[in-house]
Amino acid sequence: MDKYFPFSITFANGAQHGSPEQMYQIVADFESPDLTAYKTLFERYSPAEGLISLVDIVTLIIEGSAPDLADHMDFDEEGFQLDMYADSEEAVQEFASVVCPVFQDIEELKRYVRKVADE
Repeated sequence: MDKYFPFSITFANGAQHGSPEQMYQIVADFESPDLTAYKTLFERYSPAEGLISLVDIVTLIIEGSAPDLADHMDFDEEGFQLDMYADSEEAVQEFASVVCPVFQDIEELKRYVRKVADE
């Protein structure tokens, strides 16, 4: 399994995104057919009036293990797509070691999703 799964990482020219810094884009589209288990989990715990916040789930994971990482990232979401930017290779590697393992273990991810849903 790819160490970044279910995320894909690409280098992004920050100037094209309103920032002079070079960045790395981290994306996961949970509408993708190969990520159906994730979409099902998120739908299960989403409130009646909308979707559960994928940003809140990632932020909760980061706050518990590497709170300084949040200072090096920008977050956005639309529907079941999570779109993030990291400001350095070091931030990407920290993301890979902190967030990716949780997303690779559906049962562990479910614990975080439930915490966000209960808030």
